[in-house]
Amino acid sequence: MPVCSYLVIPQRHSADDLATRLTELPGCDVVAACNRDVLLLVTDTPGPREDRALRERIEGMEEVQALVLSFGEVDPDTGEADPLKERRGRERLAP
Repeated sequence: MPVCSYLVIPQRHSADDLATRLTELPGCDVVAACNRDVLLLVTDTPGPREDRALRERIEGMEEVQALVLSFGEVDPDTGEADPLKERRGRERLAP
């Protein structure tokens, strides 16, 4: 069961609506920061495929300006040990 936590940066003036939408998704718990500019999202999914599908669904929400993984369960016995592995190969550091 992958368990992850994210910082969610909502589009301007959409934090309340986004928090409601995220809370309605299975396996999602949301806490809003006091200033309402950031949401803390904790997800719990049955497996790696469901985790990936949920993350892609959240990334596709128009109210989401940014989704930052702050913790992800690492299981070296699965091919999903690093949920952001495929993206790391595309990053380039300036010389």
